[in-house]
Amino acid sequence: MLPTRELYASLAVTAAVSTAALFWLQHSHFSTKGVRWWATAMSSFLLSLVLIAFRGFIPPFLSKVLVNICATVGYLCFWYGIRAFFNRPLNFYVIACGVLLTSTTAIVSSLSLFLPQFILYKIITLSFNYSIPNVLSAYELLRYGRHSKTAKYLGYMNIASAFVNFMHGVLILYTHSFNTFFSTGVGTLVYILWSNGTLLFTTFGLIMLIVEELNAKLAQQAVEDPLTGLFNRRALNEVSSTYFTKSQQKEKRVGLLMLDIDHFKVVNDTYGHATGDLLLKHFANEVSCCLRATDSLYRMGGEEFLVIIPDCSAAVLQGLGERIRAHIEQTPLVMPHGTIHNTVSIGCSLSCASDSCLDSAIERADTALYLAKENGRNRVTMHEVAV
Repeated sequence: MLPTRELYASLAVTAAVSTAALFWLQHSHFSTKGVRWWATAMSSFLLSLVLIAFRGFIPPFLSKVLVNICATVGYLCFWYGIRAFFNRPLNFYVIACGVLLTSTTAIVSSLSLFLPQFILYKIITLSFNYSIPNVLSAYELLRYGRHSKTAKYLGYMNIASAFVNFMHGVLILYTHSFNTFFSTGVGTLVYILWSNGTLLFTTFGLIMLIVEELNAKLAQQAVEDPLTGLFNRRALNEVSSTYFTKSQQKEKRVGLLMLDIDHFKVVNDTYGHATGDLLLKHFANEVSCCLRATDSLYRMGGEEFLVIIPDCSAAVLQGLGERIRAHIEQTPLVMPHGTIHNTVSIGCSLSCASDSCLDSAIERADTALYLAKENGRNRVTMHEVAV
């Protein structure tokens, strides 16, 4: 069986690999919220393990006090990183908890150097101070990462780590091995092997969390218009069959409004493309205010937008179109250099039983939009088939 010093040295090597991986992530384009905290956590664990491996060769303050402070800071930084990853604030209570755990670790570790009777309190304190951040990290992972299998596994592992840390302290108290730290035993061996495994699993799990988030962002970007934040044409292609199938099953009709901002090119030519972009965002926000929670707004491209209204009738569809038209006419874009009044032309269409897909209804709404613009703009035109 390997001596304990060599086992802790091997654990330090694992921590060094984990630290290097997380610092690489922090400085790469894969970096995300929480990585800085996790890199700091691994650095603290690494320093703690290096100090503990050199116990007997360095001053006791470093190997018996600073080592425990670094370990506590490592557990806390991991928790802080989880909170940052899930956009949870580091509020007063969170910071106060960290200060309390770190300060109690420093105090009892320092006192135990000079007062042997404090070793008992030191073991109890460290068992709790290492376990509490594990439990808090598990809470964040299981509550806010419930849609991620990786987050769940990391949460369960943190619960197990809290139990192992606590039982390690109990084992030391039960065997009275306060001053025989480097005596090789089954309990110590299991604890170090567990720590080795959890370091590797945690590093891999954190990388997987980052990959999952990046994939989610890429998927969102693929279906989202970057200017207005609305769904784009690709998103429409992905859900149009769903809308159509549900309407056919329920024997309901899907309403469509094709919207086009009137004289948008004039705005771009007169005020510039930056102002044109502001108008597009303003328009998207104002149209969204007129819709129900079940309605969906898409930017089809340029100044053209599409509204999908499930379970709709011709009267409801035309009424919504008129409400949007009037609202846009009454809410100009106010700029520092003046007010830009704008109007919208709208083409309306309803899905029909003879349609094989939603594209047919979209084409009819586009035709009705063309007629609205041909007949003077700033009007709502219903396609005849829809009537």
